Amino acid sequence: MKARTQSASIAVALLALAGAPAFGQAQDYPNRAVTIVAPAAPGGLYSLFARLIGSKLEQRLGKPFIVENRPGASSSVGAMSVIRAPHDGYTLMVGNTSGFATNVSLNKNLPYDPVKDFAPIALIARIPEVLVVNAALPLHSLADLAKLAKATPSGLTYGSAGAGTAQHLSGVLLASVLGVELTHVPYKGMQPAISDVAGGHIPLIL
Repeated sequence: MKARTQSASIAVALLALAGAPAFGQAQDYPNRAVTIVAPAAPGGLYSLFARLIGSKLEQRLGKPFIVENRPGASSSVGAMSVIRAPHDGYTLMVGNTSGFATNVSLNKNLPYDPVKDFAPIALIARIPEVLVVNAALPLHSLADLAKLAKATPSGLTYGSAGAGTAQHLSGVLLASVLGVELTHVPYKGMQPAISDVAGGHIPLIL
């Protein structure tokens, strides 16, 4: 498997429910366990960020920070699980571009409002997106990719972390720019998608 080119970036932030107490508002916060929701499958970057941050907060604040994975619907499942929790500052979420920007444009009836329902706590990271292909393929440039896609009946397939994610939309844009057919294969997180590219089951991911 080999990376070829950067395509975009994803912003990742830690969020709380709007109206919930901020970290510094109560002198005894937290006085019990805090949950951090990672809106993706276990083993992915959002889980990693949640666990790293949770570990640091445990050391600093002396209370457990428990990570819960809530994958599905381009982070909407995770977002709704947070909204349904008590608005007391004890349920946080690792938010991302898909759940808090892309979903607003793609869904007319999104069951939450990223601006009104959530409050940002801190920007965690900006993650570059790259085009990754199976190492066995004779691809060394976008021109090679376009040539292979045009020579392949029904085009090539590409994987992503799910429908509506930044990877999905990057693939749509790439297909349009190159003038080729790329068929989207959504996964429940990036880890299984990466495994399938490495194993040769799909040719590429974004």
